[in-house]
Amino acid sequence: MKKRLALSLLAVLMLFITAVQLPSADHLKEPQGEVPPASIRMMYRDAACIALATCMRMAPKDGDKTISRFAIDETLAGDLDVGAVVNVEADAVPGEQYLLYLKPFDTSELTEDTILAPVYDSLLISVNQGTVSFKGDTCTLDSVRDDIEKQKAVLSVPSKKFYYNDFNSLIESCDAVLICRVLSVSEPTTTVCRSTGNGESTVNTLEQVFVRARVENPLFSGFKSGNKIDIVIEPHDVKPVINATDLTQKKVNTPPESTPTVGKVYIFFLVKSDDAKNNRFFTVNPYEGYVLLIGDSIIHPYYNNAFQQINDLGRFSELLKKALDEQA
Repeated sequence: MKKRLALSLLAVLMLFITAVQLPSADHLKEPQGEVPPASIRMMYRDAACIALATCMRMAPKDGDKTISRFAIDETLAGDLDVGAVVNVEADAVPGEQYLLYLKPFDTSELTEDTILAPVYDSLLISVNQGTVSFKGDTCTLDSVRDDIEKQKAVLSVPSKKFYYNDFNSLIESCDAVLICRVLSVSEPTTTVCRSTGNGESTVNTLEQVFVRARVENPLFSGFKSGNKIDIVIEPHDVKPVINATDLTQKKVNTPPESTPTVGKVYIFFLVKSDDAKNNRFFTVNPYEGYVLLIGDSIIHPYYNNAFQQINDLGRFSELLKKALDEQA
């Protein structure tokens, strides 16, 4: 009798222990973070700045435009300073808070009279006690913050890279030509990249080399001497390079020289990232993206056709001025 009672008590105890140790069905699921609606997420790509801001008052109308004045509470992406006051082409309610997804603008020319525009004309995203509302969709402000950080981690890269057979075509393709001293060079780094072409966006994992440099001579660009710049170099084997003359794939028997050397000076030929929220630049292609400068001498590889007749800084400056004059 005692033995049977002891076994019964043991069975009850085992059931109790099992019930305590096993999680319920609700706890077996991994917690899922909230994802903002697509109507909000898609605006990230087109915005030069994303900020949380409070409407101070309606500003005087500019013709048919309704202008609201905002104080920036938090910058989620881009270069607007917290506390800055900006005018936005939109109809907002004074005292209410909004998420501003703004079109590209020149921060260096921003004044108290500058009028900025949302990426979707005159449409604002309302924020009330941490809840974001837009076109019938809602989500938490924290989920928007998290999603923006995730999207920032994706590198927006040029969809195609072209090889140029002459100097003028090379210069015409560039957003900036700079003489820079290299400060740091990363190892080839596996990076999640997005490219957009023909109206489609694709995401791939590619190796990139990240260069930090100091501008010695801006030549043509929006930079000043002493500015720091972030440059991305795609190794020659990452994506095919297209010959701009006949649109065939450009292949070089000998791969490009090693990446730039820290401390040395180069002339860089760069294109701007199509993501206006960052200041990254990309070399125009792996073969013609930079040439070494030693004193007044230019050192370039044999496969850089655009530089075949250019071996010194004087000749380079002469041809650069001529090319820019022709483009003006």
